[in-house]
Amino acid sequence: MVLLLAAVLLSVAAWSQEAAPTPMSLAAAKEYAVQHAFQVKNTDFSAQVAKLQTQELIAIGLPQVNGSLQYQNFIDRPTSILPGDFFGQPGTQVAVQFGVPQQVTAGISASQLLFDGSWLIGLQASKAYASMQQKQVQKSQIDVKRSTEEAYHLALIAEESYALLVSARDVLQSTLENTKALSKEGFVESQDVEQLQLSLNELNNRIRTAEMQKGIALDLLKFTIGMPIENSIVLTDNSQAVLDSFNSMLLQNPFNPDVLVDNMITKDAIALQKLNVKNQQARLLPNAAAFYSLQRQALRQEFNFFNNGQWYPTQIWGVSINVPILSGGAKMKGIQKAGVEVKRMEETLAYSTNASKLEYKSAMAEYVNATQSVSLAKQSYDLANSILTKTQIKFDEGTVSSFELSRQTSQLIQAQVSLLQARLSLMNAQTRLSKSFNAL
Repeated sequence: MVLLLAAVLLSVAAWSQEAAPTPMSLAAAKEYAVQHAFQVKNTDFSAQVAKLQTQELIAIGLPQVNGSLQYQNFIDRPTSILPGDFFGQPGTQVAVQFGVPQQVTAGISASQLLFDGSWLIGLQASKAYASMQQKQVQKSQIDVKRSTEEAYHLALIAEESYALLVSARDVLQSTLENTKALSKEGFVESQDVEQLQLSLNELNNRIRTAEMQKGIALDLLKFTIGMPIENSIVLTDNSQAVLDSFNSMLLQNPFNPDVLVDNMITKDAIALQKLNVKNQQARLLPNAAAFYSLQRQALRQEFNFFNNGQWYPTQIWGVSINVPILSGGAKMKGIQKAGVEVKRMEETLAYSTNASKLEYKSAMAEYVNATQSVSLAKQSYDLANSILTKTQIKFDEGTVSSFELSRQTSQLIQAQVSLLQARLSLMNAQTRLSKSFNAL
């Protein structure tokens, strides 16, 4: 019984430990996303494949060695027709069978590529492609960091919106209880109690919606960073801390599109296309390879290859050279087509550079506008808070109705929501601006 109780307690303790929510700061969320997000893993797999392709192509230029073993049992040996003159029978033909019914041939062959222009260019291209895939991994990490920041921002605002509504409900609930007490004593009308109760009911509905939105936002964050949805997390940052963590020194840096990973990838693509031109040109060159082959053959009347019978060797080596002569112009068209692809990628780079400049200017404009919106929203919140404080005093003195108090309470809540939404816009604008500087 004691052992059973101990086992139950241990299992309960383990379950409690697993169910404990994981603290998650914005920095920790981004670090987790880089390690676990689907898009990062996917591009990392592509980078691994590109690296293996390079190694595979290198192996083609190394010595190739193959072994072979062949057993033949001639049920009917091949028949040849010879002139009868060989056998003293002029004017006739004699059917003869050569060879033995049991044959085994064992051999080993080796080859070595001596020169192949396409292979040399392909090797350069594969290394360049592997390098470009590594930049694709970097790009996916930057993209997932931006998505993580935006998802974290949304979850923060959802939690803070829920918290402010709950706080407002507590205040309104306290005011309602006090008003009910005054109503019993005849100091206020029952209509004031009903008005406050109506406002409380509406607020409870908003709280229920906010709680649902908070759960959805947290699930979206977990999905974005690659965490199982059933896991539980708790956010350790707040919106003001995130806003304060922005590196404002970025605003003093000149914009440089050359450091953006998208443009670097396009430059690598141009380099690959230029190598493709060289590869098409290399196809006009001859290629050469050396080879060596050794075979030993056993010929038996019966299946007794494991005795000390004779094995007859055949050994050969040589060099093969292939020289392209005529291809109907297909290879020249291939060179021209590769040249067109180079021009297309160069135009793509110009377009990408121009687009990155537009993105930088748009991000800067959004950041400036969002900063001003937060300032104005903060002023509106301070005014709404001041108005509600004065209205609460007047309500306690009996100079204003509960309707006015409810209206001013709703106005303050709306001002708080507007401030949080302005903070959300500013946080996202900071993220967008940081990405345009390649600083995520």
